[in-house]
Amino acid sequence: MMPNDLVLVRHGQSEANIVQSASKRGDDSFYENSEQLVTLPDRSWRLTPQGVAQAQQIGRWLVGEFGDGFDRYIVSPYVRTRETAGNLRLSGAWELNRSVRERDWGVIGTMAWSQFIEERPRSYALREADPLYWAPEGGESIADVAENRVRNLLSTLHRESSGDKVIVVSHGEFIWATRLVLQRWSDERFVRHDKDPAYKIHNCHVFHYTRLDPVTGEQANRLRWVRSAYPVQEADGTWGTHVSEWQDFARRRYTDDDLLGAIAEAEHLLAQPDDLCVARDGADAQRQR
Repeated sequence: MMPNDLVLVRHGQSEANIVQSASKRGDDSFYENSEQLVTLPDRSWRLTPQGVAQAQQIGRWLVGEFGDGFDRYIVSPYVRTRETAGNLRLSGAWELNRSVRERDWGVIGTMAWSQFIEERPRSYALREADPLYWAPEGGESIADVAENRVRNLLSTLHRESSGDKVIVVSHGEFIWATRLVLQRWSDERFVRHDKDPAYKIHNCHVFHYTRLDPVTGEQANRLRWVRSAYPVQEADGTWGTHVSEWQDFARRRYTDDDLLGAIAEAEHLLAQPDDLCVARDGADAQRQR
């Protein structure tokens, strides 16, 4: 069986988040003014003071929700995740696990956004068209992360942490891939969520999956309910936590009509496929003569 509770936490705001957000807005000054930024390994970025405050706030919320702590503490070995885990102040014995590291962005990992668009326009177009299966050169797609590393983690927890409470401090893209697997989103649903701002994963965003019915406490045979929480800084500078309602997610099965209905949004690229089949048949017959 899986753990009774699986809590995923994204790291707090990192210096890389600041640099990359500015670049996507068209401001590449960080890259232009520092050679170190284009050579620094992704694993080495620190949190900002804001990121530390976010981790401390969500740590207080976690202590309030799980006062007796967790049975297992897992953290990505990257600097920003370890710094986040330490600032949660959960007093746990953490284990480093490379399977929960950030998605590998390959050759574009240290590029300014404008450089990526200019130098690799086809890759950028594919990214926009297919966010689930697109992979940067030398990197991973979300599907790669989901079917390789997420499955690895879940398999380990299934074997070693049945009925436990487990916390994992990881990265936005890894958590995104985990949601895809646990909630069994279809490809089309993933793409819709990827474009929906309501599904944004915030810094120090928590996703709490459980087998225990939030109303009755009855144990299900799988992770079945999910809620989320993330830190919010108020106008007066104080911190609070936004907490969602519990959601019961079902394991979807598909009838023939479901399958055919789902593909209806994928357009044919050949204008008249029936006529083309007739033409192809005629060409085959001509070759045979």
